[in-house]
Amino acid sequence: MDEVCVWLVRSPLPDAVLDRLAGLLDPRERDRAAALDPVGRRRFVAAHGAARVLVAERVGTAPRDVRWEYGPHGKPEVDGVRMSLSHSGDLAAVALTPARAVGVDVQRHTPGLDTRAMAVRYFPADEARLVTGAAVFATLWARKEACVKATGGRLTQGLALPVAAGPVVRGAYHVVDLPVPDGFAGAVALHGPEPLRVSTAWWSVTE
Repeated sequence: MDEVCVWLVRSPLPDAVLDRLAGLLDPRERDRAAALDPVGRRRFVAAHGAARVLVAERVGTAPRDVRWEYGPHGKPEVDGVRMSLSHSGDLAAVALTPARAVGVDVQRHTPGLDTRAMAVRYFPADEARLVTGAAVFATLWARKEACVKATGGRLTQGLALPVAAGPVVRGAYHVVDLPVPDGFAGAVALHGPEPLRVSTAWWSVTE
């Protein structure tokens, strides 16, 4: 059985830690961070810096020496481990697994959003009927986006995926919900229907 390790990262991190993580980013990441507002920049640096530290530990290199290869829709990959990264609000998640393509997603609940209308527009009709509020909508959205991220596709390609009935999605993905803080939903998916074991931990700023 494949094992997926998921680390959760919560912002804000101390300035000294953010400065250290910012120094690990490559030029592409630094450019993306610079284009964000100050809060978004801090969250981006926390998520992407932590991802570099975790991947480096797994593949046996220095964090600043991790060299991402980006898929056609921007999914980062690196030799030696399969990974996925997501961040929403002040929460980020990094998923690592040895072999099968992996996708992870976290979604902050958005009570002000008309989730019913969004579900009717984008979800299969039987799933749209299940959406009674922000929590259900975020759960279904996170599952769909985790599947799409596993294979590096576009989210628009995955909104029609039926993810409410069970862990196996159309025989192509196995999806597991993540234990995330109140106000968020999270899911991880592996490409292929075979079961997976998921471990979840908070990333420590001392790592």
